[in-house]
Amino acid sequence: MIITKTKFINYTKCPRYINKDIPTEDLSFDEYLEEEMNMNFEDMLSEMGGETLDEKHLKTMLPYYNEVEREAAIESQRQFTGKFNYSRKTHNQTKFECKINNLDYLCYVDVYNESAEINIIEAKSTTINTFLKIAKEPIFKKEGNIYNLLSYEKIKDKMTEKTYDKIKSKLLDRFSKPGHYIYDLAVQRYFIEKKHQSKKINYYLAVLNPNYTFDGTYKNKMPNYSPNKTGNLINLIDVTSLTEEYQPKVDEDRLLLEKYLDKYLDHEVPKDVCCPNAREIECPCLDICFDYLPKQNSIYSYLDSSRGFKKDGINYTCEDLIKKGYYKIVDVPDEYLNREKNRIQKHSIKTNTSYIDKAKIKAGLAQIKYPIYHLDFETFPCPLPRFKGEHPYTQSVFQFSLHIQKEEGKLDKQKDHYGYLAKDLNDHRLELVKTLCSLIKDDGTVLVYNDAFEKTRLKELSEIFPEYKEKLLSVRNNIVDLLNIVKSNTKLYEKLGFTKEQASLPNYYSPNMNGSFSIKKVLPSLSNLTYEGMDIGNGVEALITYANFNNYSKEEYNYKYNKLIEYCAQDTYAMFEVLEGLRKCVK
Repeated sequence: MIITKTKFINYTKCPRYINKDIPTEDLSFDEYLEEEMNMNFEDMLSEMGGETLDEKHLKTMLPYYNEVEREAAIESQRQFTGKFNYSRKTHNQTKFECKINNLDYLCYVDVYNESAEINIIEAKSTTINTFLKIAKEPIFKKEGNIYNLLSYEKIKDKMTEKTYDKIKSKLLDRFSKPGHYIYDLAVQRYFIEKKHQSKKINYYLAVLNPNYTFDGTYKNKMPNYSPNKTGNLINLIDVTSLTEEYQPKVDEDRLLLEKYLDKYLDHEVPKDVCCPNAREIECPCLDICFDYLPKQNSIYSYLDSSRGFKKDGINYTCEDLIKKGYYKIVDVPDEYLNREKNRIQKHSIKTNTSYIDKAKIKAGLAQIKYPIYHLDFETFPCPLPRFKGEHPYTQSVFQFSLHIQKEEGKLDKQKDHYGYLAKDLNDHRLELVKTLCSLIKDDGTVLVYNDAFEKTRLKELSEIFPEYKEKLLSVRNNIVDLLNIVKSNTKLYEKLGFTKEQASLPNYYSPNMNGSFSIKKVLPSLSNLTYEGMDIGNGVEALITYANFNNYSKEEYNYKYNKLIEYCAQDTYAMFEVLEGLRKCVK
């Protein structure tokens, strides 16, 4: 039976994977590649801010991940000498196998380098910040373009040993974000070093440098990511010592895997079997493990549920309360609810009524002046910068929607709508900026939902196009966040004269919101407008549609282009509907 690196990681993460992805006696190179891609794409989507990828999404993002791997190979050749083996085709990559207790463990490495020593380099679509930002004081030191973990002795003047150990423990926790990547390579090391090796082997992660700024040079119509004054596109991290520390844990996990295979390979995993990390990691088996929890308003839908609950000075997690038989929001006794916002939620659901703080909503609405420019951007956070001035995962704006409302209660969905959508995958940002600046005047309010996103995009565009900087920053300064009027904003409402306690509580909450203040959750309670039945219904579908512009037939392209306009227009019209719904609530 073949156990790949991906199967090893998944099986030891959750035994239910064995029933979902049964190991076989043979494995084709394409099957191995598909396993690896699924795992790598989930990591990529996490960086992009998405949720899950289907087969169509995977196919769309494959070229971008291939480019990350290729750039990792190029950077490796800058750093090391000797013989290299790298191929976009997995079956040409260096393969390692070992046999333990009649199980065949198998992995391929992205980049294999051999001279006096062997270097194993694995490309990951995360950024170096995943590792650097785990501590206020750096515990990695950059030498050339390689980051090395500092020993405590070298930084003991900056932190206590206890603090250092606590930070390092994140790197050695396979379920933390940085630990997830290091554990992945540690499993490979385990497979590799079970076979006799005559040379010392070093292990590196190749990750993206978020500060790298593409200078806009192309070669054969493809971006040329040569090092420039902002650094190298790819950084390497030496995780040799960390993967070594992981080896006892990997060995424990191998024994656990063998136990799971013995128990569950030919049997369904019983429903009462639930791994302790199910709620800390993304797992496709959650619906099975937690099938007793309701889809709507479960205990996990409590606002700030991750901070736990308290009774008689004792803290309780959601898991603690589930063990007591409290599955739904309304099940939890009031004495555990030490946050007023949670009591508001429970009362709203129990009475099936919306909670409305009229005074705060009125004060928030008073900040809006006409005309209102309802604005929404659609972006493509490509792992690699595509255009001049962009960084890895820059939210590259390819579309905006604008509804211009001149008076209260009146807005025509079609006649009052304006916008811009790039016609292909070339750089149309300047044209987009010109169109936006011509439509939004200096008067009135620019209304958005969750202003951090639009404000950041406008700031980025103002730096890339300095000739429009003054106008773009003026648009930015006129932004009012509709989310603040729905959810609240403590600093804003304190300035408006409310106490800190009042300011921190939600302004509006409906039983249908299920613990979320996203506009798609808020909208059904305040309007009859719906996204149901739309060909493009969320931001991930929008960016995937845009990314496939070059792959459509002419007929498909025209259809998809119009559907993208329709989707983005729905987002800005939804803001109008929420705004009017709030006005009706307080009249």
